[in-house]
Amino acid sequence: MSQPIRLGVAGTGRMAARMVQALAHVPDMTVQAVASGDAGRARWFADQCGASDATGSVSEMADSASVDAIYVAGRTRDHAAAALEAVRAGKPVLVEKPLALSLDGAGALVRTAQDKGSLVMENLWCLALPAYRALREQLDSGSYGTGVQLHFDFGYPVQPDSYPSLFDPEDGGAILDRGVYGVSLSLQLLGPVTKTICTARTNEDGVDLNADLLLQHASGATSHIAVALNALMSNTASLACSHGHLGLGAPVIGSEILHGIQMLPQAASQVAPKAQTGLKQKVKAWPAARRLKRMRDMSAGRFLSHGPDPYLPVLNHFRDLVRHGMRESDLIPLQLSLRTQEILHEARRQAGGG
Repeated sequence: MSQPIRLGVAGTGRMAARMVQALAHVPDMTVQAVASGDAGRARWFADQCGASDATGSVSEMADSASVDAIYVAGRTRDHAAAALEAVRAGKPVLVEKPLALSLDGAGALVRTAQDKGSLVMENLWCLALPAYRALREQLDSGSYGTGVQLHFDFGYPVQPDSYPSLFDPEDGGAILDRGVYGVSLSLQLLGPVTKTICTARTNEDGVDLNADLLLQHASGATSHIAVALNALMSNTASLACSHGHLGLGAPVIGSEILHGIQMLPQAASQVAPKAQTGLKQKVKAWPAARRLKRMRDMSAGRFLSHGPDPYLPVLNHFRDLVRHGMRESDLIPLQLSLRTQEILHEARRQAGGG
């Protein structure tokens, strides 16, 4: 068996701690080092997760021969700079979403990664979930026709004292933190976007508390992405198709439920006014038969487990990329991240925060 991949963690906040918990389910990847602007906190965090090394410098950690790959957490404003340090040191890097605070920052990181042939992958972890992958596979199969309209909403109320970074005017807001999920999914399912329209409600500091993004795709399809920090939404995804419907059950972030209903085109026919008495009609009139049908097809939802932790699929994917020396993820390619960033940038501009 190969030696475990030794991971360096840049950041000591909530997301870094959450990913360290998930790594407990990846036996061939271990936390080797921790970096933070506060060296003392880095040492404390390293002790908590059993890491040997701690430093106050991301570049020092990236240059270490005892570190094989880097995971970048921390504040959004620091994502791109920390990832660049990893790329310059020749280390594969998993970057927390969003990839960068600005479009320029994202572009510079993508160009550097491509120039150096270094693996950089944004942690759009939902796209690695079995339910999300199955949704895309069902659409690509053609069984449901072509995608026409996606509705995706993600929102639940949070308080500034519990999630201060979300309400920080420099790098907070619903669009950046929550819109990234729906936008990336819409691009993956429906292709390039030609127009973005955004309406948002902001607080006195200019932070977008909720937002509605309407995306027009080159294919003619549309997407509606609704996000909120101040309201509970349905937290589902619904994809209307020309021959049916596909959807992700709640909670959409981390969903393990895929819905599907097929409706093939019907030939024109004349229907007699008298009651239908065929076997098919008799079965339809039987409630137990209708219930059995829902259990057999995907209209009632198919359960697709992500395993013991929702972050496990994306960590396994990143691990495999590192193991095989891959330069880019086929699941979460850099161009998807860059196109997502462009849409988020335009939405924030319209909302007054970008």
